[in-house]
Amino acid sequence: MKIMNMKMTLRRSSAAIAAAVLGLSILTVPTAKADTDKPDGLTQATAAASCWEVKQNNPAAQDGVYWIGTPKLGAPAQFYCDQTTDGGGWVLIGRGREGWSESNMGKGTAAQVRDPMTGPSAFAPKQLSSQTIEGLLNGTSVNSLPDGIRLHRATNTAGTSWQDFSFTLSSPRDTWTWEFYNQQRVKDYTVGGTTRSSSSYTSNFGDDNNLQRVTTTTTASQGWEYGFGFGSNARGNSDASSYIWGSNASMINPRPFTQVYLRPKLTSADVFSTIPDSGTAAVTNTPNVSSFALPTTWGVAGLGAGPSSIEGSNEVSAFAEVGNVIYVGGNFTSVQKSKAGASKVNQSYLAAFDRDTGELITSFAPTFDNQIKALVAMPDGRLAVGGYFSQVDGQPRAGLAVLNATTGELDPSFSGSLFNYLSGQTVVVRGLDVQDGWLYVGGAFTHSTGGTYTQQAYTRGAARFKVSDGTPDPGWNPELNGTVLAVDASSHGDRVYLSGYFSQSKTTHTMRAAALNTTDASAFTWDVHLSSTVSVGYQEAIKEVGDRIWVGGAEHSLFSYDRTDFSLLSTTVGQRGGDFQTIASDGTTVFGGCHCFDAEYSGASTWPSIGTSWTSAERIYAAGAWSAETGQIKPDFSPELNTRAGAGAWALFVDSTGTLWEGGDISYSTKDGYLRQWSGGFARFPAVDTTPPSTPTDVTAVSSGADVTLSWKASSGSPSGYEVLRDDRVVATTDGTSAKLDLSSATSKYFVRAVDAAGNRSASSAAVTAHQGPSTQDLISNGSTWKYLYNGQGPGPGWTTQSYDDSSWTSGTAPVGWGQSNLGTTLSSSETPKPITSFYRKTVDVASVALVSSMTITTRADDGVIVYVNGEEVGRKNMTAGTSGANDFANAAVNASSAIANPVVINVPVSDLQDGNNVIAVEVHSNYRATPSHSFELSASATLGSA
Repeated sequence: MKIMNMKMTLRRSSAAIAAAVLGLSILTVPTAKADTDKPDGLTQATAAASCWEVKQNNPAAQDGVYWIGTPKLGAPAQFYCDQTTDGGGWVLIGRGREGWSESNMGKGTAAQVRDPMTGPSAFAPKQLSSQTIEGLLNGTSVNSLPDGIRLHRATNTAGTSWQDFSFTLSSPRDTWTWEFYNQQRVKDYTVGGTTRSSSSYTSNFGDDNNLQRVTTTTTASQGWEYGFGFGSNARGNSDASSYIWGSNASMINPRPFTQVYLRPKLTSADVFSTIPDSGTAAVTNTPNVSSFALPTTWGVAGLGAGPSSIEGSNEVSAFAEVGNVIYVGGNFTSVQKSKAGASKVNQSYLAAFDRDTGELITSFAPTFDNQIKALVAMPDGRLAVGGYFSQVDGQPRAGLAVLNATTGELDPSFSGSLFNYLSGQTVVVRGLDVQDGWLYVGGAFTHSTGGTYTQQAYTRGAARFKVSDGTPDPGWNPELNGTVLAVDASSHGDRVYLSGYFSQSKTTHTMRAAALNTTDASAFTWDVHLSSTVSVGYQEAIKEVGDRIWVGGAEHSLFSYDRTDFSLLSTTVGQRGGDFQTIASDGTTVFGGCHCFDAEYSGASTWPSIGTSWTSAERIYAAGAWSAETGQIKPDFSPELNTRAGAGAWALFVDSTGTLWEGGDISYSTKDGYLRQWSGGFARFPAVDTTPPSTPTDVTAVSSGADVTLSWKASSGSPSGYEVLRDDRVVATTDGTSAKLDLSSATSKYFVRAVDAAGNRSASSAAVTAHQGPSTQDLISNGSTWKYLYNGQGPGPGWTTQSYDDSSWTSGTAPVGWGQSNLGTTLSSSETPKPITSFYRKTVDVASVALVSSMTITTRADDGVIVYVNGEEVGRKNMTAGTSGANDFANAAVNASSAIANPVVINVPVSDLQDGNNVIAVEVHSNYRATPSHSFELSASATLGSA
């Protein structure tokens, strides 16, 4: 019997041949239609690249849910396709009435967007994330879509009349944003079958002030409810079943129920390319923090004694970390677990929380008489505090104190103090930083003393103290002519950066920001760019990250400069609101906090007119993220927040685990699952996981009939599932370690990669092709012909090996023996005494041992038997261990019927086989010469492919 080389067989594209039992039957490897030739979107394996491709491949396709997949999506998913309007091919990306999200994180899952997709139960908006929408576009820029953005809107409150309003953009728009209340420019729009060019913005454009207008402005006039409103003359009502919502009968720009569609005209041929045999590379998330906040454990509430006339006297203004504790400072009066005041603790201005759990540390409870504006960890674990206070724990401390970070008690070893001799001024500390043994302090003051320095040193606006005891450096005096709002000491140790209201340091012009030498406080020449064309304003925040200096402040600007020559490198400006107030970084991403709530215009550098040279308009709410390397905005950080009074973020801090703490007048945040939660004063955003799982190993693909089954070993790194790729794309997903597919082609190549809950994808396995199996093939059938020897002498040496010459042996059909019915060959001998042992040999041909996963021999012991394969013993029954000969007796007497009823099954090591000829040899022994039966029969089978 020959087992054909199935590797060769499976490479054939037509019906293939593999040798079967005794070479008499033919095993056909089925070929199936290549199911990605014309993807129909009806299954994950036949996903199309777009709704458009579904419609092109099947003009009869109806409206409904289809599988869509692109390389950027990662794996196919189900989306609703409008296959009727204007030739079909539209994908639904969002639907709802009032209360749409402007965040790039969207509002709900793909399943929620498509089901329900219309009717009153769909009024609560659900929107795909920008990441998913960009996956559907697969790199196509939004403003290059020829059919633009289509709004399908109800035009009466009963929902019986509808309108399609589509528009294209002329302003830069490579990626998607749900923020339309901005100065993105409309190129043209189509409504009522008429197309018109436009020079208006997406915030307000159209034909009239009734139904042929789109208004996305979000003000009190619209109840602060975002949506795709009509003109100012239109009206709706607040009924739960009304398809046009208005909070009252007089509300202008009512919000109709709207579906948003795009029509990317992608085909599989456009977007997919053959995967190399080495597989796909790992795909990981861009380093950033999540837009979903961690669950609120504790928050702060109430407003204390902070000056109400000073912008920024909000609940939280500062963070610092010592050990595994995060310290939160601001203008709050209590710490509690809910808006209603659950577990309320009366503690003002400063509190400590466990970094990992957010639990309040009640043992840390110092008392202050006014708000805190700055915190910094000292090198030895103490905590420096700055603000508006004049007393700490009942002791006089004007604006500056150093605490024991565990007990909260004042540190008696630090005696640094500040004074302010300007008329009517008190000491205020707004910025703190530590570098090379110095505590740098900025704010409103004129003199400093402490430690071993018994006089008062003139250090106006900024000073530095020895960390050890608070001794000021009288030689380091920037002599600023205005208040300092932020301090950042360079990690290089050569500079200290300041920002604020000042315009001069000694005789050097330093308009609102300065870079000071650490040796003598002399100022570098730096032409700080101010965005406002009407006032010089102030600069609130400053921080060096890598080779860039980031400066943020009025009016609505966040700019970065080259550290070497102070040249301007990047600019961003918010058009409505948006003064930047705080900056933090993890070294890779720069976070900017502001009282900004609509769009940031990258490339803009002036305000109030942002001009037309900006490169992108991205949504921002209280804080945004930028690349520390390039200065480009990272729009994937786009949290949904609410604030108490619109002050925004006044404190940002990245802790040692990568979690971003955002503080200000935060009142609500959105946690995982798009769930709104109370967040008193601050919210925490964990670092995005960027570590992929390991690559799955031991991938096998086995075909059987019209199917192919893949299996693999689980990968490490907590995968949430696996993606199976065939030739050029993902065709299946599973949370197990196997998948069954239709056999598309005998030449297809398969890959497997792991995916984690964060969306990181491992590198895939290398290509495997499908082998036929697992199939069992008979090597030797019952009733086969054997060479046999039955004499008293037995065979000579080496009779079990391939080289032995058995040409003199007799051939006969099994079963062979006597004393049993249904024998194929009866043994007889003229020798006296009667021989005890009979011997048998048979050769089988194995073309490729690599295709054999296991081999089984089934025989009988009547009375004893020993079996060999290629000279190696593979099993025995009723025979004493050791070398046996022709005159050795079996150690048990077995009648024929019992031997047949209790077959001997032997699992042959595949290592005993070899390509080509293989010899099966058997010796059968009687227990005694007068035994009534002596018989032999044997079958052998091999499992081909993976079990």
